[in-house]
Order: sequence, then structure tokens, then C-alpha cells
Amino acid sequence: MAKKKKQQPAKTASQQQQQPQEQAQISAKAGFWLKTNWQVYLLFIVSFLLYANTLGHQYAVDDSIVIQKNQFTRLGLKGMPGIWGEDTFVGFFGGKRNLVAGGRYRPFTLATFALEMQLFGSPAKDAQGQLLKDEKGRQLYDGNPGISHAINAILYGLLVVVLFLWIMALFDPQMKDKKLLHFLAFATALLFAAHPLHTEAVANIKGRDEIMVTLGAILAAYWSLKAIDQPKKRFVYGGGAILAFFVALFSKESAIPFIVLIPLSFYFFRKQMSLEKVLIWSLPFLAAAAIFWFGMRNPAIGWDGKTEPAVELMNDPYLKLAPAADGKTQVYVPFSDSERYGTVLYTWGEYIRLLVLPHPLTNDYYPKHIRGAKNEIPTLTDPWVLLILLFHIGLAVWAFMGLLKRKPYAFALIFYAATFSVVSNLFFPIGTNMAERFMFMPSIGFSLLTALGLVALLPVNQEGVKNYSTILFGLLGLTALYAYKTIDRNPAWYDDYTLFTTDVEVSPNSAKLNNAVSGVLQERIKDPKLSAAEKMRILQKAQGHAAKAIELHPSYTNAWLLQGNAFIYMGELKEQQNAAQEALQLFDQAIACFNQVKVYRPEHPDVNNNMTVALRDKARVLGQRLNKLQEAITELQKAYTLSNGQDFETLRLMGIAYGIGGQPQLAARYFEEALAVMPNNIAILYNLEAAYNQLAQNGGGAAAQQKAQEYGRRWKAINPNYDPRKAQ
Repeated sequence: MAKKKKQQPAKTASQQQQQPQEQAQISAKAGFWLKTNWQVYLLFIVSFLLYANTLGHQYAVDDSIVIQKNQFTRLGLKGMPGIWGEDTFVGFFGGKRNLVAGGRYRPFTLATFALEMQLFGSPAKDAQGQLLKDEKGRQLYDGNPGISHAINAILYGLLVVVLFLWIMALFDPQMKDKKLLHFLAFATALLFAAHPLHTEAVANIKGRDEIMVTLGAILAAYWSLKAIDQPKKRFVYGGGAILAFFVALFSKESAIPFIVLIPLSFYFFRKQMSLEKVLIWSLPFLAAAAIFWFGMRNPAIGWDGKTEPAVELMNDPYLKLAPAADGKTQVYVPFSDSERYGTVLYTWGEYIRLLVLPHPLTNDYYPKHIRGAKNEIPTLTDPWVLLILLFHIGLAVWAFMGLLKRKPYAFALIFYAATFSVVSNLFFPIGTNMAERFMFMPSIGFSLLTALGLVALLPVNQEGVKNYSTILFGLLGLTALYAYKTIDRNPAWYDDYTLFTTDVEVSPNSAKLNNAVSGVLQERIKDPKLSAAEKMRILQKAQGHAAKAIELHPSYTNAWLLQGNAFIYMGELKEQQNAAQEALQLFDQAIACFNQVKVYRPEHPDVNNNMTVALRDKARVLGQRLNKLQEAITELQKAYTLSNGQDFETLRLMGIAYGIGGQPQLAARYFEEALAVMPNNIAILYNLEAAYNQLAQNGGGAAAQQKAQEYGRRWKAINPNYDPRKAQ
């Protein structure tokens, strides 16, 4: 017997009138979700505004390598041959340097910087206002950091838009609910746009390589889908996809995983395609990667696969101190396998933590930041490391199960794993433990997975209508938290001083960051408005950070050098305060620091110059303050040898010392050498006149008298009112 349908109560007139109104309201609410252009504009504006507070920033961190001090970039368009034909480091170091295994070849972003120099930069000038040119007579340029920051923000906005369009294209064929499709794509792009881990890539101009490689790779993936979905425009979109992929490859080598990810996107989201067709479509991208790697990259950097970076903790974080063969000293040796892979896994866990809770942030995760206060190297036997390993094994199993069933969440996980693999330190060393910028591309997988999770949580009523309110509130709440952190973090990237002094509070155990803080603090004392007491406080702080860097990394030559410099500056302040003995002690400490540099790196390009300064300053105190003339001359002779007789101040002081000591012939010799270094220096000309007059009085004859008269005429021609008592 058939069941009777339950009779529904008749609708009242008011209810019948209310229904069209409710439907109209629902339709109005859904209007935004069905208008792609509105979402595109909103995403671009939000992305740009998140970094609008960087537009007044200066250069920071590695901007000097790729912009400020890069000999190719500063030439503008004339630097293009060097940019495209050499290792990325050559423009800064002037030659190939084995700083990281395999070298670096990223010409596209350097080319954009050179173009900015040409269009928006200004001709570089020296202190006298003369145009600066390179050794070939080509004009050099100074950049405009405001323009560069604006371009970064614009490119970031474009990337977020392309990401939105790509997610739309991925899910469009299999997601019939277009409102849900728009929500998923919008949520993915919005979460990516606001994530605070991206501040390093966007707020730092050099981070443009991360933006460009991701923009090029996602655009290639998007256009490849368009080529499949629109056969009539197959060659247009296909050609555009290959061109975009080349942009990605020439921006940074981390585009390589898209050789796999692009065909995987066909497998997951174009289920009608056979595996054979998927493989055929992947061949052009494989060919492009081969052309880039073997046709351009290898010839440019000359990599034969055997180059290895120098054994240095700042370039290889998987080193530790161990007793040397003599049993007295310590040397760096490689981690054991358990320590190496334990540390790698530990950083993987830190990346996951930062994706979920991006706080606190720092620009520096160098040794020994990740070890914490205990300074213990993570190993494979540590419980936390084992938990991280199990977590990643679980993700891998979950991804594999989803791969077989072509589940979208599996694609998000595989995207994360593939893009992370090249910076994971698992397959090859990348020169550091970890960095926030390395999460730039992998965070797309995280953002997509988060958006898919929000979609899965969408509540549905009995009529099958999805209620977006709660989930939208959650999305906007999470985005607001991310946006606040991003905007709050950006000011730290204003310049080196702001960034380093801010981040050292987060990374107090980073040798590199303590070293950097010491450097920027010492630059700070050049401000003429600072009092001597303020300068001394800054220098003591700078010396402390250098000492901390040395404690963390005993053979860190740059830290020894900076500590020595701090001692010199403090000694000079003490000398000005007539505290001669304290000044001598500080100069001796500086000399000891520079001797340590010679122990670890005898060929360091700065150590002889800095040692010369310390020795001549010590000699000045000995001679002028303590009247220990012979001891002063001994120190000056050391400085003379170190400087190869080319340091003007050393030569001047030697001339004065020998003149006071009654040896005018030697005084004249060193004053002559000083004049050769700095021609027409009035003080030296005056002293030469005095030295030759003294020599003439001691039996030097007419020749000495003629010399004295000649130098007298020369200094009087420059300034007849010259008063040596005020000048010296």
C-alpha cells in the first residue's frame, strides 16, 4: 500500500509575498561570489594595501648584493650581458665564489633591477659631486628604493590575482556550484595574500625573485589549463604558458617542481585526459627546463657538479665544533647523519608551526638560532623530532591515498611537498637551516588546503542550502589576524639597522644576526649629533654583539673583525678624553682580535688595513700622550709593513716621530712617501719644509735648503694662512 504524501500546510498570502523577497535577498548576497571581476579587483587592492607601508622603506639585507653594490645592476641596461651571462654572485663579488653548492643563476629579477636603475635611478656621484663610472668608463646609477618597493607590491597583487584565476580554472569543470567555486578560489587567494610569512619576500626588494618565480610558475599552470579547455586558442595559451615558465626558471631555480605539478594538475582536475595525453602535455615544460639548465644556466655559472662551498658555518649549518688532533684547539666537523637529519626534520616542524602560527618572525634562522637556549643539536632520537617525522609520514600516506582517488586535498599536499622539496635541505644543502621566504611558494598548498577545509565545514540546511555566514566569518577573522601581523611586521624591514636590531631580540643565538647588529651599530656612531658618551654606549653594545657572535661561532672572522673595529673606535674616544692607558688597552684588544682573524683567514681582504689603523692609533697615543717615542716608532714600523707603505696616516706619523726624534732625513723620507700617496697635502708640504730646513741646519747643504724653499712655496701657494698648530 503506497504511503500518502504528508500534506504541507497552505502558504499564507504574506508568506507567498515574502518568498520572492527572500530569494531576491539571497541572490543579492550571492552577487559578489558570482562576479569574478569584483573579486579580482578586491584581491589586488587588498594585496597591495597590505604592503603599502613599505613604500617609504630603504634597501635592506641582500639588496646590496643584487642592487646597491652589484656592478651589473648599477650599469642599467649596459649591465645586461653580465647579468645574463654570469653567476648571480659575480656582479657583487667580482668573481665566482663558492658560497653555496652549485652556484646561483637568477638573471630575470636582476634584469628588472637594472631596468629600474635605467628608468628611475639617478647617476651616481662621489663625495665631490663627480659622476661615478666603472673601469670601462660606463656610468653607474643609484637606485630608487621607493619605486622598487612599489613594484614588489604591484607584482605581489598580480600574483594573488593569478592564483585566484588558477584555482578557479582548476576546479571549474568538476564544481557545478559556482558560488562555492568562487568562495574556494577567493579564500585560497585571500589567505595567501595576507599570510605574514610573505613579508620577507615582499617587504625586502631582493625577495622579488620569490614573487617572480611563483608568478611565472602559477601563470604557466593557469595558461596550460586554458590551452586544454579552449582548443581553438591552444597554441596561444600554450605558448604563453611556456614563456611564463621560462620567466619563472630565470627568476629562480625553484620553478623546477612545476615540471611535475603542471601535469599533476591535469591528472587531478581534468579527469577526462588519458595518462598518455597528460605526459605529452608535460613534455614542453620538461624541454624548457632542460634548455634553461643545460643551455643557459650551466654555461653561465660554469658548474660541473663538483663545486662545494668552503667549510664555514655561515654557508653550511650542518657543522659542529670538535677537538682537533692536537687536543688543544677545536675545529668544525660535519654533523653525524642522526644530527643532520634530526636538524632537517626539526626545521620542517618549525615551518609547519610558522604556517599555522606565524609568530614570532625573524629574518635569520642561522646557527644557532633553532637550537634554543640549551644549544643542543636535534637528532633522530629526540622525541619531538620523531613526532615531526611521524606527522610528515602521516601527511605522505594521506596524500598518497588521495592521489589514487584524485582528491583535491591530495593535490594541495603534493603541491606543498614538491615546492618545499627544493628548499628542505633533504636532497642537497641550501646554505642555511631555514628561512621564511622559503615558505612563499609552498604556502600556496597550505592556503588551498585551508580553503578546502573551510569548504568542508560549510553548514547545509535541510533544503540543501549552504550557509556561508559562519565560514565567511572564520575566513575574514583569520585573514584579519594575518593582515594585522603582516602590517605590523613590515616596518621591521625599513632598513638594516631597524631589521637587525629588531630581530636580534627574536634570534639572540644567531651568530650571523649578532654580527650584523654589531656592524649596523658601528655605522650608527658616524652620526655627528651623537655625544661621546652616547657613542661609547653604542660601541659597547656593538662589541657585546660581536663577542656573542664569536661565542656562538669561534672562528667567525667577520665577528672578530667587527669586535676589533669596536675596540678601535672606543680607544679613539678614550684618547680624546685623555685616558691614554685605557686607550692603549683598547687598541691592544683590537690588535688581538685582528690576529685571530689572521689565524682563521690569513688572506682576509680587510684585516691588514684594520690592523694598520689599530697599530698607528696605538703609536699616536704612545708618542703624543705618553712621550714613548721609540715604542711609537716600533708600532708604526709594523703598520708600515702591513700597509705596504701606502697608508697616508702611518707615513705622516712616522715623519713626525722621526722629526721629533732628531732624524730629519728619515722624517723627510716618510713625508715624501706620504706626499706620493696624497699629492699637494698642505700639512705634508709644510712638514717637508720643516724637515729639510732641519736637515740643512745639520749639514744637508744647499740641496736640502732648496728642497725646503720649494716645499715652502708650494704650501703657501695653496694657503698662505695655513696654521699647523690648528690643523695638526
